Amino acid sequence: MEPMDPIFSYQAEGDLDYRGSLFRYPGRAGQAVRLLKYSRKTSLAPFMARSLARAAELERIDYEMAIPVPIHWRRLAFRGFNQAELLCAHLPRRVPGLRRSRPTRPQAGLTTAERLVNLTDAFEVLADVKGLSILLVDDVITSGRTANECAKALKSAGAFEVGMLAFCGESFS
Repeated sequence: MEPMDPIFSYQAEGDLDYRGSLFRYPGRAGQAVRLLKYSRKTSLAPFMARSLARAAELERIDYEMAIPVPIHWRRLAFRGFNQAELLCAHLPRRVPGLRRSRPTRPQAGLTTAERLVNLTDAFEVLADVKGLSILLVDDVITSGRTANECAKALKSAGAFEVGMLAFCGESFS
């Protein structure tokens, strides 16, 4: 797996204050994500979760609540698990603080224009986040649209800061 260097970008993108990913999506890291999600290879999740927790600690990410990016209940019923929840397993202060309030198409394979509208207003905040620093967790971050929509909902509910940590992603622009 090819590590990202640096892991984090602290340049704000929309409602997202910072974003990070441990590995580049092309190659083995992306393959691991696809195996976890689509082939149900949940045996990969503990390694991935430990890697995320270690990175958050080494990078000294200051957060008060770790929230996995939610999937819609229909997709959860079909897949049997939310990969983002599995990846939060070793992070302290994890809370299911968001709900996907409507089904959406997977972002993978959508055009940029389709990605812009696919997730609009698709997330509902479940936890009291007023004044808190939130760390979103997901398997992959590419365009950042999902993370931004989650951050938008969290900031509308009063979150002070929202960052994202993913197992793998695209290079920062």
